[in-house]
Amino acid sequence: MSFDEVVDRSGSDSSRWGGRGDVLALTIGDSDFQLPPAVEAAIRARMTGILGYDTVPDRLTAAISERLNRLYRWQVDPDWFCYLPGVIQGLNFSCRALTQDHESVVTEVPVYYPFLDAPLNAGRKRHDLPAIRGTNGWQFDFDGFEKLAADANCRLLMLCHPHNPLGRILDRGSLERIAEICTRHDVLICSDEIHADILFDGDVHVPMGMIAPERTVMLTSPSKAFAMSGLGGAFAIIPNIEIREKFESWALGLVPNISVLTLAAMQAAYSECEEWLSTEVAYLKDNRDYLFSRFSKCSKLKVHLPEATYFLWLDFRETGWNDPYQKILDHGVELTEGAKFNGPGYLRLNFASPRSVLVQAADRIERALTA
Repeated sequence: MSFDEVVDRSGSDSSRWGGRGDVLALTIGDSDFQLPPAVEAAIRARMTGILGYDTVPDRLTAAISERLNRLYRWQVDPDWFCYLPGVIQGLNFSCRALTQDHESVVTEVPVYYPFLDAPLNAGRKRHDLPAIRGTNGWQFDFDGFEKLAADANCRLLMLCHPHNPLGRILDRGSLERIAEICTRHDVLICSDEIHADILFDGDVHVPMGMIAPERTVMLTSPSKAFAMSGLGGAFAIIPNIEIREKFESWALGLVPNISVLTLAAMQAAYSECEEWLSTEVAYLKDNRDYLFSRFSKCSKLKVHLPEATYFLWLDFRETGWNDPYQKILDHGVELTEGAKFNGPGYLRLNFASPRSVLVQAADRIERALTA
């Protein structure tokens, strides 16, 4: 397969592309790449016969465990797994299960908007921790977090790692510092690591569950990295049995079984698609570098080079525009409004598309900036 192939999704029911006409929609977090051949083959094979209720096969848990050990030297017990339809459910269950009515939740901002919603859905107070913008990227505000963690009512840190939309990776030292603060103030951690497979420039991901196993719910899924967002399928890894039982108790009666087709897709993704993933990440890196090179030359537009994810976080605050989203849309490109992430004045661009689409989008954005 070729990542350069353009598939017209504008006439489909796609949440991203449906009904957009000639507008280039570089918005929500699904990719424009076709399924890895091994995943498609696994789904087709499973569609024959009976589509009944399947339990999660031991071989899937074993494949994930082997992969975690190979990538991170992290030995994961099969009992630590909790399977879910998606990571967003895990964010919401964590807020409900791990906090009480009088306790609060901390999340770094700007951030993927379900992080903003989950504490409020649970009836909890949310404390926003602004990320620090440095000359070479975005940094976690340790001192600010220390102050929030010292609040007797602060019980849970929701961590986006790698970070969406900032594209930032936290190294081992940063994670250890966060874990030390959490341990000292008895704060639990919910770490969304769904973008951990999309890393650039030789960077290495360190799972938070390795650093603070006794207080971490780690959430992840193959959906982003393996071009299967619409299939869903995710899991939590929770080493602490007390936390795991609380988490699972909230899922009772609310979480449906993962479909047989999704289970087949997850198995193939984690067992047969490492070469495909490497090719995809290389393609995404080239997309990132191309757009960064072009946008860095636009004096009114500020952008940092993301270390991970397939998103650019574009700063339009120096343009003087009242509504950057509409201004760009008027020139035929739809991006995601930064205000949804608690980042007004910014727009998020999804670059998981064929290069030719991104070339057209960059042309249109540049025309908007010079109009």
